[in-house]
Amino acid sequence: MRITTAAMYVGLLCAALAACDGTADVVSDTAQRTMSAPTPTPSKIDEPSTDDPEVAGGLTYAAPPDGPMALGEAWQWTSTTRSGAKATGTTAVLAYKQQMPPAPADEDLRYDQVNVRICSTAGTPITVYPRFFALIKPSGEVNTMKMVAPDPKTAFPSKDTVLKPGQCAAGTIDFFGVRSKRPVLAVWGPDGAPKTAVWVISQ
Repeated sequence: MRITTAAMYVGLLCAALAACDGTADVVSDTAQRTMSAPTPTPSKIDEPSTDDPEVAGGLTYAAPPDGPMALGEAWQWTSTTRSGAKATGTTAVLAYKQQMPPAPADEDLRYDQVNVRICSTAGTPITVYPRFFALIKPSGEVNTMKMVAPDPKTAFPSKDTVLKPGQCAAGTIDFFGVRSKRPVLAVWGPDGAPKTAVWVISQ
């Protein structure tokens, strides 16, 4: 079973989690624990190429909403490259479900699956990746361990995908999980964003 690890800055996640203190006590506790957690180490497979316009172009994003969003709600963002080229688009975590993989070796093993969508609405083309999505567990642990998609036909593109205005990339992303530890938040934190966008997962 192949597992890949995506890079995510814990400091940004802490800032995002701090905005959720009104949703539940568990989220507040999660923020406190996350502040002392080590930064996850990216694997080579998930590191963006320096030839990528998002890296080489010094892409920055306008800040996402201060508060957490509900599943299905879209963040309407604006990005700007170092040269001044702008793009607008939307990102949304549409749904979450936990399911048992076929013939699991451990009865507690689960797939934590989110259905996500990123769209380009105007401006310069954008490149999107699955690696900037992550889940936050009740303990504050940042889960970036993605599984091979059970159904490639419905999965979010696993490779870097360029979107022109009017185009979207959508599909499921599966994370390695356990039955007793459902995530409390889904987050999206692309390089250049001042903080992560946050969606609350109902318990």
